[in-house]
Formats: sequence, C-alpha cells, structure tokens
Amino acid sequence: MLAPKSVALFCLAAMFVLAPMVMAQKTAEAPKYDVATEVTIKGAVEEIKEVPNPKGQIGIYLMVKSGGEILEVRLCPNSFLKEFEVAFKKGDPLTITGSKVRVEEKDAILAREIEFGNNKIVLRDPQGVPVWTWLTKGGGL
Repeated sequence: MLAPKSVALFCLAAMFVLAPMVMAQKTAEAPKYDVATEVTIKGAVEEIKEVPNPKGQIGIYLMVKSGGEILEVRLCPNSFLKEFEVAFKKGDPLTITGSKVRVEEKDAILAREIEFGNNKIVLRDPQGVPVWTWLTKGGGL
C-alpha cells in the first residue's frame, strides 16, 4: 500500500505534467457569422452529417457539391429542422446564402437561408443571428 505522501507526490507530479497539455489545447470556438463574407452558392447535397456540439445539441451539416468542390455547410440544431419538418436527402438541389468562414483549417459556410424546390428556410436574420435562439432569449417569432 502506498503511503499518503507518495500518493500526494504522484498527484502533484501528474498535475505538473498534464496541466500544460490541457491548457495548450484550444477550446473550439464556434465560428462567427460575418455579413462581409456572405456568398450564395448552388449545389446538390452529397452527405448529411449530424454533429454533436458542446451544448449537447446535434447540429446538421450538409456536404454540398458546388462546381467542382464539396463544401461543408453548417445549418442549425437538428431539433430546429424537425420542428418545421425539414429534411434533406442526397441529391437535393439547393441554393444557399451564408457566411464563408474558416473552421479547423478548412472553409465552411454558415447558412443563413436555404432554397430547395418551392421552399425557403431562414436560419439566421440578415445580421447572421440564429433564429433558433430567438425564443430562448425572450424574443418571439
């Protein structure tokens, strides 16, 4: 059995080894919508990804083929799309307006609005504020 002093020394040593590694890791910050980088693209859905975020929500990302490239388009929490009975499938043609941002060393688009068929879903207001947060901040639809 280890003496209490040995356990304490081991814990102290572990803190000195692990603390710099933990502090060196960057906390993933959510990208910010920038109206100055707003673009409109046309393309087709290649893949739908469900990605958990730090708040415990499942975010929806679409991989969209536009021209010769595949772009990551970040939409909103899955619960928001389900509330409006919106679902996408591979091959769906879309027109997406959003802010082109750099995330984890790659380009992505934060979608503001998406047109598909005869439908349009607005995910952010003209300044890029997510509409799914309006109710949680005391605003109304």
